Amino acid sequence: MKKIILLSVITLGLAACAQPKAAPEDTKLKQAYSACINTAEGNPDKIQACQSVLNVLAQEKQHQEFARKETVRTLDYQNCIQATRTGNDQAVKVQCDKIWQEIRANNR
Repeated sequence: MKKIILLSVITLGLAACAQPKAAPEDTKLKQAYSACINTAEGNPDKIQACQSVLNVLAQEKQHQEFARKETVRTLDYQNCIQATRTGNDQAVKVQCDKIWQEIRANNR
């Protein structure tokens, strides 16, 4: 968890220092988000930390659509996990796994 938070803080720091049209920094932000998601292993707390990187991506015009879609997926996943915890329904778990697979597939 500490690594994810540290990665998020570093990414936010880099984003604050980046020039508005720094294409390599944009790529690094997206890579940071992908790394965050891929190491989150479906843990809702870790995914929440990834959201801060996604928020920075949403500020970049070229990544706004990606960030919007990913935010919806991430929120869907967190809601799904919450439903699983409260209802303990196997069908909900299957849906959660499907959403998580979509998030990971989109961030490889």
